[in-house]
Amino acid sequence: MLDEITFEAGRKTLDQIFSELDKTDLFVLFISDKSLDSKWVQDEINKAKENISNEIIDRILPIIIDENITYSDKRIPKWIGKPYNLKYIENEVIVLKKIKQALREINFKRNKFNTEIEKNFVGRNEQIEKFENEINNLDNWVPTYIIAYNYFEGIGRRTFLKNVLRKSNLIDYTYDPVIITVDSKESIENFIYKLNSISKIDEISEYDFSEESLESKIEIAKKIVKEFISFKELLFIIDDGGIVLPNNEIVEWYQKIVNDSDFTNQLTFCLISKYRPNEIKLKKEKKSLTYRLPELSSLETKNLFLKLLNIYQLNNITKENKQFFIDKLNGIPSQIIFAVNQIEIDLMSAKKNINEIIEFTDNFSSTVLNHIKLNNPIAYQIIILLSKEEIISFDILNKVFGDNDVTYSSIQLLYDLSVFNFVLSGYEYLKLNPILSDYINRSKLTLDSKYQSEFSKVSKELLEQDLDDVLKNDYSEFMLTIQNMLEDGRKIPKKYFIPSLIIKNIIKKYDKGEYDDVIRICLELLAKTNYDEQIIWETTYRLTLAYARTKNDKFFDYISYFRNESNNLDYYFLLGFYHRHANKKDRALEYYYKALGVYPEHSRSKREIVNILLSQGKYEEALNLAKANYEKKRTNIFHIHSYFISIIRRRKKITSEEKTILTELIESIKRSSDIKAEDITRCMEGEFEYYVKNNLTRAIDILEEAFKLNDNKIYPQKSLLEIYKRRGMKDAYDKLKKNKDIDED
Repeated sequence: MLDEITFEAGRKTLDQIFSELDKTDLFVLFISDKSLDSKWVQDEINKAKENISNEIIDRILPIIIDENITYSDKRIPKWIGKPYNLKYIENEVIVLKKIKQALREINFKRNKFNTEIEKNFVGRNEQIEKFENEINNLDNWVPTYIIAYNYFEGIGRRTFLKNVLRKSNLIDYTYDPVIITVDSKESIENFIYKLNSISKIDEISEYDFSEESLESKIEIAKKIVKEFISFKELLFIIDDGGIVLPNNEIVEWYQKIVNDSDFTNQLTFCLISKYRPNEIKLKKEKKSLTYRLPELSSLETKNLFLKLLNIYQLNNITKENKQFFIDKLNGIPSQIIFAVNQIEIDLMSAKKNINEIIEFTDNFSSTVLNHIKLNNPIAYQIIILLSKEEIISFDILNKVFGDNDVTYSSIQLLYDLSVFNFVLSGYEYLKLNPILSDYINRSKLTLDSKYQSEFSKVSKELLEQDLDDVLKNDYSEFMLTIQNMLEDGRKIPKKYFIPSLIIKNIIKKYDKGEYDDVIRICLELLAKTNYDEQIIWETTYRLTLAYARTKNDKFFDYISYFRNESNNLDYYFLLGFYHRHANKKDRALEYYYKALGVYPEHSRSKREIVNILLSQGKYEEALNLAKANYEKKRTNIFHIHSYFISIIRRRKKITSEEKTILTELIESIKRSSDIKAEDITRCMEGEFEYYVKNNLTRAIDILEEAFKLNDNKIYPQKSLLEIYKRRGMKDAYDKLKKNKDIDED
């Protein structure tokens, strides 16, 4: 019944949507005083409930179109919808958007994989037993939050939590939890805005977070969380290092929220975390349960693989072929899904390229990106855009790529490959796998000019809109607008001052080499004291890096912040970084080795040590560390290149085994999507000609051409200088050295 609202502006769109509704499994209920009093409507509601129970329709979408009706109206059955979503909507555009979002959700769920995979759960018997023993206790104790963690994305943390909660009757099968994300640069302000983008408490937009104390922000966050609890909601948080920190501690603001007495014996949060928390400390606090999700066992791997083949209706594969793939899988659920995807596309090709599946954990990003680039160019562009923002809405994607079947099918492909998740409420916002996002950004991949132009157009249009309205309508557009205001040098309204965005802006400027701007912004941010400790740490860290880069002795005014009785890792690393840029390499090495003494696996210290040793010509000394770096991150082109140099430039005869390794390293670089890969490949091929094939003329030809073609001249210059030096070609050496000084950075 549409008696309370008119749709004149969207009539054409409305007609199209109603046409779609006739063909789908969605029942839309427009709620008004008249509709609730209508016997015909009540009969339709009862019929809809019956159809949902019998799986004839997928869901019901209730929309209040009468300002006098609230979710608490006794005529609205309790089963109809989540109370915080049952709010009056007067804008037809928002109504149409909600209907389109519900249709999208049904289409995704209807997909053969997405429907069955939700029901498909294999293994984790040890973790399930542990959960059941801990949740069923003599004290009737209930945790405030549960943590499932593993560094690798796609291990099945969220699936595990849903299934143990269902098995323990803490949620039912049809329940969809509220999902928000907290990344490593975000803080309590983002947490508040994200929750409020779902629950829409009007007064939140009135707060001036630049003036509110940290304690006040924590109270505001508690208030929103308590509203969700009153609606019997459970909050799932995908935590990419913003709550469980890399040092295994829990961030202060979250600790203060969960320690509120109102959350005692009340399961409120489920954390899907990247880092391992301090489990001993958490056990003493008795607020949480913690589970590490390991790789699947061999038997579990086989079972999941066979179940997925059945879901994909690939039952005609021979026993021998099934065993061939099972023997190559290593227990990562996302790898198993990827293998089945490859088999569905082409069985023989999947067998031929089995190394792509075997090396999935190491080469996940490059393998998936190359596959998408080859098979769906639009999906490839979409994934690059997703990597540029923490969260992006469907609306933004449709504005950039077009609201059409091509865009939708491209997003469906990405979803089937498990490269993104839907977050916040419903199927409106997308978050890219952080490992993939990091790889794309490190590779400096950019949108095609056509789509970059469309994205810039969307950004400019948002800049002209009222920020309050943007926040009400689309969280991702709100964050994008503030980010663009920062980059455009516009003044952000004080109430929307979000430190995490300032931090991200600082990092962008740092990566561009704008160190004076970094120092200025960091000092401005540190002048405020109402931020949590993690924001202060991140700001101080970037400030000291910028001071080290600029060889500014003010570095020493801030380095003491990182001195810690229990852990001096950052303190030692930063001192090493400062001395390297002051060209005191031996002093830098001292501190980097001290950092490794605190934490032997610190990758940045290892990388810095390798770079210094290579710059000093100590190739033999650098070899083992360069190899370790490479084996830990096989797709990192700088690790590949360093390992290559440490082998090839040693003053030893290259063995046949080493020749094979060098060839594989060149091929690895060629497969990389990194923007610098082509530049580095030319240099590696040139050095291979000289050191392995003993062809000086060919080597110099390749490297001189690289010097002309490469965007970065440093790589071929260093390669040529080393060869000239070894061959005693003093004139050529002096001429090239004079051409451009080498930047040791």
